[in-house]
Amino acid sequence: MILLIIIFILVLLFTMLPSYSGEITKRLSKFFLHVSDEELNLRSQVKELKTEQDTISMTDEFAKYAKIQRRIDKLMSQVKESNSTRMQKSSMLSLFVRIGIYVTQAITMLTLVFQYRNEPLLMFPSEWFYPLQKFVALPTGIPVPRSAHRLPLVDCLR
Repeated sequence: MILLIIIFILVLLFTMLPSYSGEITKRLSKFFLHVSDEELNLRSQVKELKTEQDTISMTDEFAKYAKIQRRIDKLMSQVKESNSTRMQKSSMLSLFVRIGIYVTQAITMLTLVFQYRNEPLLMFPSEWFYPLQKFVALPTGIPVPRSAHRLPLVDCLR
């Protein structure tokens, strides 16, 4: 009975864990994938150029305004490029987290199957599975006790 409860808890855990993989990935990416100093510097330069551009009248000093706009565009493309590489790394990390969850689940379940392959979790009356009794009892091969044939369902599940 304890084994049945342990398996239930593990199945429940491994069912819920993939839905939290996004949160796990966010925390891991905050830890491993930092915004570089170069990107922070580029962002601050863009902010400074935008404040400078806001002080300039577009109609009166169009050449100066356009020159600042080209510099802003150039810096923004560099920021987007570094951001896209970080996002690619984050998506790869998310993929590895999901794969890690599923591999851990598979290894845990296979370990349980091989470790407890000779212990039945539940014993049902053999007449429930009339043509397939031997196939259903395959991992253990334990025959159903004769007294179980006469017991009601509630007693068989204990």
